[in-house]
Amino acid sequence: MVKNIIELLEETEKLSKENAVLQKLLRNALESIEGFKSDKIDALVIANEKALKVYTEITADQPYRILVEKMHEGAVTLSEDGTILFCNSYFANMVGLPLQKVIGTIFENYIGDSLKKRFEALLNKEETVNALKEEVIIYASDGRHIPVLMTVNAFMLHNNFVLSIIITDLTIQNENQERLKRRTKQLEDKNLELESTNKELAFQIKEKEKRGEELSIAKTDVKELEGLNIHKEKVLATLSHDLRSPLAGIIGLADLLKENFETFENSTVKEMLELLYKSSTDELNMLDSLVEWARIKYASEAFSPENIELVQYVKKVFETLNENAAAKNLNLHNEIEENITVFADGKMLLSILQNIVSNSIKHTPEGGKITVSGIRNEDKIIVEVKDTGIGMSKAIKDKLFTPQMVSLSNARKENKGAGIGLLLVKGFLEKNGGEIWAESIEGEGSSFYFTLPAKEPDNMKIQFQNDQSHLAEDQTNTKSQIQL
Repeated sequence: MVKNIIELLEETEKLSKENAVLQKLLRNALESIEGFKSDKIDALVIANEKALKVYTEITADQPYRILVEKMHEGAVTLSEDGTILFCNSYFANMVGLPLQKVIGTIFENYIGDSLKKRFEALLNKEETVNALKEEVIIYASDGRHIPVLMTVNAFMLHNNFVLSIIITDLTIQNENQERLKRRTKQLEDKNLELESTNKELAFQIKEKEKRGEELSIAKTDVKELEGLNIHKEKVLATLSHDLRSPLAGIIGLADLLKENFETFENSTVKEMLELLYKSSTDELNMLDSLVEWARIKYASEAFSPENIELVQYVKKVFETLNENAAAKNLNLHNEIEENITVFADGKMLLSILQNIVSNSIKHTPEGGKITVSGIRNEDKIIVEVKDTGIGMSKAIKDKLFTPQMVSLSNARKENKGAGIGLLLVKGFLEKNGGEIWAESIEGEGSSFYFTLPAKEPDNMKIQFQNDQSHLAEDQTNTKSQIQL
C-alpha cells in the first residue's frame, strides 16, 4: 500500500515538471507572437542538429521580390484609387519610362478609354473580380500601341483593397501569328497555283493523248490510203484491160460480120449476133457499175437521203427482175411489213436491193425461192435477202466485199462476176450509215444481211456537209486521174 502511494507521488512530481516546461514554452511563443505584432522582433533563429538558420523579414521577402523583378512579364499593383503602388522593370520598359517615374502614376494613363470604365468599375467594387483575363492594348510613352494579355486579381492587403495585374506582351506572338497567316496565305496561293498548274498539265496530257490518238488514226488512215491507192491502180489497170478486151472482140466480131454478111449462113449470122448482144450487154453492165461507183465516190451532191417505205422499193426491184426470175422458175417473196421505213438515198437503195437480189437469182437453181424480210432493231432496220441457192464456202464468203483484183479477168471470162456489184453495195450502205454481211451454207443457200437507219442519224448531217466540203478537191483529183 505504502509502495503504491510512493509511486503515485513520483508520477505526480514528474508531471508537474513537464507542465512547467510546457508553460515556459507557451510563454516564449506568446512573447514571440507579441513581438511580431509590435515589430519588436525582426529575426527568427531556428536550431536543429546540424546548424542554426536565421530568418528575417527581409530574407523571407527577397526571393519573391527577385522573382517578380526578373520575370518576363509586367507586374503591377494598384491601390484602391488606381495608383501604381508597385511595378517591375519589365512593365516600366514596356511603357518606355524609368521605373521611378512609373510608380505613383495612375494606371489609367496606360490604357484606352473602353478599358478605363472597366477599371473604374473594378476599383469601385461594382464588378466582382476573382480572375479577369483579356487581351487589351497598353499605350507606351512614345505612342506605341502594345498588344498584351492582362490578368487582374483583386485581394485585401493589410486591410486595404488592391488589384494585382500581370501583363504579358503579345507583340512577338502576334507578329508570329501574322507571319503564320501570311505564310498560310502564301501556301494557299501556291496550292491554288499548283492546282491550276495540275489542271493545265492534265489538260495538256489529255490533249497530248488526243493528238496521239489522232496521229495513230492518221497513220492508220495513211496506211489505208496507201493500200487503197495501190488497190485503185490495180483496179484501173484491170478494168482498163477488162473493158478494152471485150470491146476489141465486139469490134472484131462486128467487122467480121460486116465483111462476110452475104456469104455467112443465116444460122451463123444469128449465132454471131447473139454473141455480140451478150458481149455488149456484159460490157454495158460493167460500165453501169463503174458509173455507180463514180457516183458514190465523186458525186456527193447527188446524195439525198429521206424517209422511205422499204416495202415499195422491194416491189420495184421485184418488178424489174421478175422476168429474170421467171426464166429460172424462181419464186420471189416480199415479206417486208408495210410500216417499216428507212432513212436512205432512194437511188442507192434501189441499187443495193437490185444487186443483192440479182446476185441471188444468178446463184439459185431453177425452182428455188428468194425472200426479202426486215426487222427493227433499236434505231436501225435489218434487211435479209435469203435464197435457196448453191451457197458458198467460207473462203469465198470472206472475200465477198474485198475481192482480189488479180482475179477479175478470170472471173469475167468465167461469167461469175468480179464482185464489183457487192463492192458498190458495201459503198452505198456505208454512205447511208449501214453495213453488210453474209451467212451461207454450201448446198443450202445464202443470206445477205444489211442495215439502214430507221430515222435520220445525228451524225449524217455532219458527214454530208464534210462530203460536200471535199467535193471540189475530189473532182479535181478525178480529172487529173482521167487525164493521166
